[in-house]
Amino acid sequence: MQLNNNSKKLDFNSICGIKVNTNLDYTGEEIEPLWAFKSFDVQKDSIVGFIGAMQVKIANMKDLKDVKEEAEYEIPISSKRAINFIVEHFDNCDLKTTYLRQRMLVNIVKDVIETKANIKILKTGDDLYYDNKKISVCIACKGVTSGKIHLGLNITSEGTPEHVSAIGLLEMGLNESDLGEILENILLEYCKETDKIERDIRKTLPLF
Repeated sequence: MQLNNNSKKLDFNSICGIKVNTNLDYTGEEIEPLWAFKSFDVQKDSIVGFIGAMQVKIANMKDLKDVKEEAEYEIPISSKRAINFIVEHFDNCDLKTTYLRQRMLVNIVKDVIETKANIKILKTGDDLYYDNKKISVCIACKGVTSGKIHLGLNITSEGTPEHVSAIGLLEMGLNESDLGEILENILLEYCKETDKIERDIRKTLPLF
């Protein structure tokens, strides 16, 4: 189903995936609550995937540890081109649940890339590495109405911060033509896994 000429909708019972087919940059403002509703009129749990630059200033960073450690840099998170995902859940989840969903997303990303590229990558917490170089950035946070996640995958190491040893998908043997498939597969797998969990909750008898 098409939302419009620039985006594709993957609709499940409990969550909606949106693949944006035009360039869209990530600045950190997109992790604010109800961004998907404002931008794509999606009024349910969602994961939005898009390709564009990452340029996150200190003022828009949510990880206080990184803010303290990288305060000297005006733009500590950057990439000339990246695949970005924004996740939002409204089920009154606590921050721990949002971080658990973040780890689930990271594991899905790892599986999709490894399968497509026929390589092995390293997962440490919420970070992914190949050849000891950082592929991704990720953050989970909690607002009043929802839990939110951002995950960014470098397409190229060009434009990444000088103080970070980074690598991009194209430098790992993937092709430009693979990027759209990788993005959509990650959207699909996250939606399927989330929807399956919701169905499992609704079939399980309680303990007494």
